[in-house]
Amino acid sequence: MKLRFFSIFLLVLALFAPALFAHDARPVVVTITEQLPAAYQFSIRVPDTVEANNQPALAWPVGCMEQNRVSRPGGSNGTVLCDLPLAGNLITLDYPFYNPSLATFYRLTTLAGDNMTAMLTPTSLEWTIPVKATRGNIALEYLALGIEHIIGGLDHLLFVLGLLVIAATLKRILWTVTGFTIAHSITLSLSSLGLISIPIVPVEAVIALSIVFLAFEISREHTDSLTYHYPIIISFGFGLLHGLGFASALGEIGLVQNEIVISLLFFNLGVEAGQLAFIFLVSFLFFAISRVTKNLTLNGYAIKDLMTRQRMDLIAAYVIGIPSFYWLIDRVAQFLLI
Repeated sequence: MKLRFFSIFLLVLALFAPALFAHDARPVVVTITEQLPAAYQFSIRVPDTVEANNQPALAWPVGCMEQNRVSRPGGSNGTVLCDLPLAGNLITLDYPFYNPSLATFYRLTTLAGDNMTAMLTPTSLEWTIPVKATRGNIALEYLALGIEHIIGGLDHLLFVLGLLVIAATLKRILWTVTGFTIAHSITLSLSSLGLISIPIVPVEAVIALSIVFLAFEISREHTDSLTYHYPIIISFGFGLLHGLGFASALGEIGLVQNEIVISLLFFNLGVEAGQLAFIFLVSFLFFAISRVTKNLTLNGYAIKDLMTRQRMDLIAAYVIGIPSFYWLIDRVAQFLLI
């Protein structure tokens, strides 16, 4: 089945691009570590999109007293002394002026080595700390983290869309997406486990370049090129770089040290689940739009005849290429200023 109308969805996506550009999908990360019985060290890390005068603070349970709090760009850290352990109590993240609608990831590590985690939606700021950590809880939270990252990562989604346009048929899409999945799973795992280490700024620049490359290939309309003949080679090669980008996001949160395999595995599964959900959404919209426009006309011309693959692919190239070229310039500039 030829996916001639994939680009229609891309055109719709372009209408919402400004809002997506303005939103940083990274969650607020709250890390609490028990240093002595009922004595904790904490840190709060927030994305750059949160204004300096709206930095959040933690509201602790009764019987806790915060000490040595230090605010800095991108968050704060300090210590808190409590009469009793935090397990089973409620803590809240408070913003001075308004909730910027960001997800919040909490992690509490106890002296016994237990890790309690929670991934809260943008509308939720309160966390009732469980009394005992479970592997199931860790798995679910890191699964949610993976989904949150891929769905909020417009650059990764545009790359996947470019692959769909180039692959075109169902069989080729399956092979191409599989290559991308295997590749980014490899580098995500190796980087998260500390087996490889590459600076993230140049990696992010090359990720943007990979999307520009796909946009350029689509705009050339040369379906006899290596990219069109063997899209799995392109998806696998650039997928290795995208995996390093995923690992950078996971590195900001960290793995649960006594459950490294579970947290890494389910973060990766979350990325895959979000990616597949996005592909299914695009496929559904393609099917729905093609059905709706099947018998429609415009000034006497059948819309299905006006929407040739060449025209739609050219639109796709611009929709993919314009934001990715902006990212490329911005990220190269960051790299040069380091």
